[in-house]
Amino acid sequence: MSETALTLKQAAERLQVSYGTVFERRHEIAFRLPGSRIWRVWPSALAALNKPRNNVTRLSLRNQDSECPSAKIKLPESGGSIYARQAA
Repeated sequence: MSETALTLKQAAERLQVSYGTVFERRHEIAFRLPGSRIWRVWPSALAALNKPRNNVTRLSLRNQDSECPSAKIKLPESGGSIYARQAA
């Protein structure tokens, strides 16, 4: 099965973004035909852009039942500076 390259306009329609967005990122996702100014995008390159890019290792280490440790930090009750309290 061979792929047919898409124009930047077709790629924008498939990604549901503006043409300008695809045009700005053309050097990352597209290729230019030799000896011309025409840019094309492979559909497989578009599929790679739509893939979720979660950091699976970090997500698996996260405990689902507990809160984020930084959520447990208490802020000082008075209007004093945090840095002044840390220095004391």
